[in-house]
Amino acid sequence: MKTSLILSLLSLFPLTAQGALYNLSGLMDPVQATTNPANTGNGSGTIGGTYDSDTKLLSYSITFQDLTSAVTNMHFHLGAPGTAGGVEVAVPGPWSSPQNGTATLSQAHEDNLLGGLWYVNVHTEDFGAGEIRGQVAATLVPEPSTALLAGLALCGMAFRRR
Repeated sequence: MKTSLILSLLSLFPLTAQGALYNLSGLMDPVQATTNPANTGNGSGTIGGTYDSDTKLLSYSITFQDLTSAVTNMHFHLGAPGTAGGVEVAVPGPWSSPQNGTATLSQAHEDNLLGGLWYVNVHTEDFGAGEIRGQVAATLVPEPSTALLAGLALCGMAFRRR
């Protein structure tokens, strides 16, 4: 009876492989920028958004403030912290804060984004190579069914102990 109850409950949940949803976040400042000469400005910003590995859709919101001059470009770049890299996804202008948008990624883009190898760079008139920069962190959003299955498993273990 116990086994059939547990199997019945488990059959309510699909066990197929699915894509995952990730929350994206990051803080931008001049210290992370790899410019020469070093930027001593007070600019700052945030990176927020989501990435859906099923649809390969990146949705982003980038904010910035206190820059030394007007924004001339903005990109998602490939590169580890402290390393300059090539443009992966351009953020189309005109640029204002907040800058919201979407992009469809390739598998290579996804691998690098989820591997912590992407950063956002905000380029300005005064700092053409980038005034502020921030690494993009991706955090997996737990699926409700996964949490529910884990809870059911714990209940099943407790039920079995009795």
